Amino acid sequence: MSNTLDLKSIFPGSIEKFHHAYCLEGGREDVSKKLLEFLERDLKFSVKGNPDFYYGDFDALGIDEGRLINEMQSRKAVSMPRRIFIISANFITREAQNSLLKMFEEPAGGAIFFLIISSASILLPTLRSRMMIVNLNRGAENDETEKSEKTANLFNAKKFIKSGVGERLAMVKKISDKIADEEASRSIVADFLNSVEREILNESGTEELKRKNLFIFQEIDKCRNYAGDRSPSIKMLLEHIALMIGESAIL
Repeated sequence: MSNTLDLKSIFPGSIEKFHHAYCLEGGREDVSKKLLEFLERDLKFSVKGNPDFYYGDFDALGIDEGRLINEMQSRKAVSMPRRIFIISANFITREAQNSLLKMFEEPAGGAIFFLIISSASILLPTLRSRMMIVNLNRGAENDETEKSEKTANLFNAKKFIKSGVGERLAMVKKISDKIADEEASRSIVADFLNSVEREILNESGTEELKRKNLFIFQEIDKCRNYAGDRSPSIKMLLEHIALMIGESAIL
């Protein structure tokens, strides 16, 4: 991500004016670094040895981690007027998201949450609605954007929607094998589904075709959500989309 990212232009100058929960979309490592610097330098909020500060970095945040964070936020502040929680994750399971709903709606003890994730599209709508979404990808070249572009090139969303059913199913096997081999996060599936969705939108062209393709958009959204379950079958989800595209208008 560009070093020109200035969080001072995004957030209030006083911690007392902050919203209780933010979702920061962007490159996790860079956004985390900038956010920590912003808290220390601009808000004078210590992130070292501070019992009122929590930072968690997860590949996949599950129900157990979600419950632990929920328990921690229920405690009262020790030395600061507000408590700050930073949660950085590649993916959050559906169960974990449901466990965070109440906490993100009514945090205890003046807690403020920052959820750092590549795209809010992998979150349940009910969880998204409880946060202010801040897209830090816009106008900046960053690692997550490049990662999404590489993913789209590797799995070729345009070829996927234009191929026959047999070819699409073969591509699904390649994708599921690739993920298994590299132990990649399920966020890569969300990236691929996002790319497929964008390609279908591009191919739809007219508003009439977009309406005709509404069904496949709904199915893609369902599969993104199902991918957040504890043990999703990535292959089955993508096979479903491969078959559904054959029934979509698209062109």
